[in-house]
Amino acid sequence: MASGRPARRTCGIAQRTAGLAQEVLERAKRRKVSWPEPVEEDSERLSAAFASVVEFMSRTTKECEKYYSYVPASRCQENEIKHICRYHSRQAAENLLQTLEQEARKASKDLYIEVSPGTYSVTATSDDMVKQTHMVDVNAGQSINLTFSI
Repeated sequence: MASGRPARRTCGIAQRTAGLAQEVLERAKRRKVSWPEPVEEDSERLSAAFASVVEFMSRTTKECEKYYSYVPASRCQENEIKHICRYHSRQAAENLLQTLEQEARKASKDLYIEVSPGTYSVTATSDDMVKQTHMVDVNAGQSINLTFSI
């Protein structure tokens, strides 16, 4: 007998849910909105408005690409790089990323310095005078690699 109760309860819940769904459907049918048919004149005005927006966006894109063609890739901030990759041609994005890689390779300088054991402060300065310092503690026979992100 105990096993019959949950089945009856489930059946009752399903019937109640079906009844509520039917009520919602009936209310939706009563609230049906009949939209007016578009007038030819409205359609033409809308098409003209979209055409002018498309033309404006095309000119804006050309001006934006022209601007970024004069800005050195290394001077672009992260949000500008994301902008170019998202809104400009694939070729423009690939060119930017390729230029950034080339500039990074040119800017990268490897130095090898032998020092006696001890604690040292090593500072690197970028072309635009941004400084970054690392503190290192060197033991006898130890080799340390430092990377500066400036």
